Amino acid sequence: MTSSAQPVSTKTPKPASVSVGRKRTLWMIGGAAGGVVAAAGWCTAAYLYFVAMPTAIDAHKVAYTLELVERFGDSPAHQVYMKLSDDMKPWWDSIEETQRQIAATTDDSAREKLIAKRDDTLITYIRAHYLSNQIDLLINSFSRFNRCLALNACDEETLKKAISIDVKRIYRTFRPYIESVRTSGRAGTDDFGRDLEDLYFRFVS
Repeated sequence: MTSSAQPVSTKTPKPASVSVGRKRTLWMIGGAAGGVVAAAGWCTAAYLYFVAMPTAIDAHKVAYTLELVERFGDSPAHQVYMKLSDDMKPWWDSIEETQRQIAATTDDSAREKLIAKRDDTLITYIRAHYLSNQIDLLINSFSRFNRCLALNACDEETLKKAISIDVKRIYRTFRPYIESVRTSGRAGTDDFGRDLEDLYFRFVS
């Protein structure tokens, strides 16, 4: 930058237009340089905002999602899940013929009756083997995942890959039980299993 203290010139002053032209040229050069700096600064900011920050945020969300899934794997609910695979096996064996009939039936009315019959046997089996508390624990445990997605704290694709198969299996198996609890008339059961249901339709679609 030129110092404000200028030496006295002994040369003939140049016309004002030349002086103004030089100032305009210097301003244009300075403006262009400033524009380059500004553009570079904007590009850096844009990169940080649109690339670096989202990448860092996404990495954090993925890590948190995996941590949440791992904690579920160590939870009492997951232990119940593993135990229910054995506890429910006699019921699965008992409905094999009904399942074949449902698959083979072309009449919608007959199929609905078979499905209703199968669903009734599920409720009866759960009550007879006192499995309600364990199933309630398992179903309610999925609220943590739905809440995480609602708060945008979890990476949905990572969570889908980690638990979607389990969500589908549990919801499809226990849907009749969930509906029976909702219609039981007991206080606070209207939304029973809603988080699991939301995850099911979110991952199925």
